[in-house]
Amino acid sequence: MALGELQAEVLGALQKLGKASARDIMKEIESEKQLAYTTVSTVLDRLHKRGLVKRSKIAGRGGEKYVYSFAPPVEMRASLVQRTLNSLVSAFGPSVVPTIYESLEQISKEELADMKKKVGKARRQ
Repeated sequence: MALGELQAEVLGALQKLGKASARDIMKEIESEKQLAYTTVSTVLDRLHKRGLVKRSKIAGRGGEKYVYSFAPPVEMRASLVQRTLNSLVSAFGPSVVPTIYESLEQISKEELADMKKKVGKARRQ
């Protein structure tokens, strides 16, 4: 899942600001380049749909607005895996599912135990 240059800049600004609206991010990036508010909003919406940022609604001047923050890494990974699986099934059809299961069966018991520990730790966080 490659990021475009503008997406990376928006994520960098969001990381620096912590939580931010599209306007806040636009102002942060504005010193480097002139961007339209709608462009930043569209990039943030796409990043949200990809599971790379979280958003919540808050009351703002003139109505509700979104405030964005980074999605927790576990959610980001889950979103990435889900999108990859959906892409595989979409490209190859349901026949790809047995191949996925076969590859999971090749994981050693040690690797599986390690993964279970990581999943447990991630769930507790």
